[in-house]
Amino acid sequence: MKRATSAFCFLLLATAAVGKDKPKITIQVVDTQASERQYSYVVPGTAAQSTTNCNSNATAMAIGDNMTTANGTTNCRTTTTPGRPARTVVNSIPQEHVHAIMPEGTHVTLWCQRGFRQCRYLNPGTYAAQLSGDTLWVYGHDLGGKEHKIKYHAAGGW
Repeated sequence: MKRATSAFCFLLLATAAVGKDKPKITIQVVDTQASERQYSYVVPGTAAQSTTNCNSNATAMAIGDNMTTANGTTNCRTTTTPGRPARTVVNSIPQEHVHAIMPEGTHVTLWCQRGFRQCRYLNPGTYAAQLSGDTLWVYGHDLGGKEHKIKYHAAGGW
């Protein structure tokens, strides 16, 4: 029992240490440049398809002992669905390149790309941020005053 309690306390402390937020720093944004990354993909074409349906009618008449005549008609209708040629679709993804100065004076370009996450243009000024490896979480506020964390990656210097 004592061993289980010790293991539980260790896991609880380890979880608290992992979940602990990094200290906030202040960065100075000098400017932001917007760009778009274009990408394309091919939608495959389809082949034309034809379907034919036929209806037949016939009448047979016996003439004598060994003679028979038959008259009939067959009406067929063919429906064709035209194929579609392959096509190339071109799209773009908005990106932001933020030129910022870190607290120790390093000039860094921060990059983000819209898609599954927020990516915002940052006006010149100071911002609170958290650094984790080459990722910088910048804190910004919307017009309603709500705080948002925006994820940027360090993409080099300037």
